[in-house]
Amino acid sequence: MTESLRVVVITDADAQIPPAFDQLMRAHGHRLVGVVTGPGPKSRRTTTYLDIVRATPPNIDVIVTTHPERLARMLEPLKPDVIWVLGFLRVLPQDVLDLPRLGTINTHGGILPRYRGPNPVGWAFRDDQGKIGWTTHRMTAGIDEGPILAAAALPYDDDDDFESLAPRWIGLVPGLVSETLARVIERDPGEPQDEARAGYAPIFEDAWREIDWSQPARSIHNQVRSWTGSRGMASGVFGAIDGTRTLIVKTHLVAGDSSKDVPPGTVIDRSEDRLTIQCGDGPLEILKWEAAD
Repeated sequence: MTESLRVVVITDADAQIPPAFDQLMRAHGHRLVGVVTGPGPKSRRTTTYLDIVRATPPNIDVIVTTHPERLARMLEPLKPDVIWVLGFLRVLPQDVLDLPRLGTINTHGGILPRYRGPNPVGWAFRDDQGKIGWTTHRMTAGIDEGPILAAAALPYDDDDDFESLAPRWIGLVPGLVSETLARVIERDPGEPQDEARAGYAPIFEDAWREIDWSQPARSIHNQVRSWTGSRGMASGVFGAIDGTRTLIVKTHLVAGDSSKDVPPGTVIDRSEDRLTIQCGDGPLEILKWEAAD
């Protein structure tokens, strides 16, 4: 029989994670014994931890902390075999990473090593990558730098955005966790990341939220959907339409060539549910928009 593991989850990402992970562990014959959460650093405060506390099954211990440097001592009584991180806005100290006998595992919402850091999905859209994904890896002192245990990718097309992809993207996680568990139990060290392919996916700069209509339609389309609205990130970008500052949330690529007679930013077609605006190389349909504050 496979050994039964004592697992602790660390997350401040979503209230559904503790109950879902509890069921997943039980299905594999393991036990979720603790959940760690918190409001995040001052620069990225959230209240999601309150929902996480409420959603955690009552038989599981919950630790709410703003002091990761004290966390190892708090976790010692739980005797975790594995610590599993699923979205946490604070850096964990080395004594936490070293505490469980089988290691600390991170589930990163991007394709490593290219998209390390806090914004992998946004940068996948910005780079027109054509896919988003997940990677599980052993945690080390470097952010998202540890050896890889499992990975999964989800291709997307021109009409997709984070809203349309999220259910399928999240649906990859159970299989990824199962594959990772098997390797963890076997004491598999994982494959070192290729540093020659490594990159970082930071939070976007403010200027990336402002549209320049002289850019190609595809670039603007990717700009709009790169602002995913997830985990505290803003949704949509700002652009001038008929002289009014407008928040643009969803766009659609259409066929058409640039016209030298139509300046970029001109509304060339209009209906109740969409606008068509001339960009640097052709038109782009605006499907969701509202006047900006």
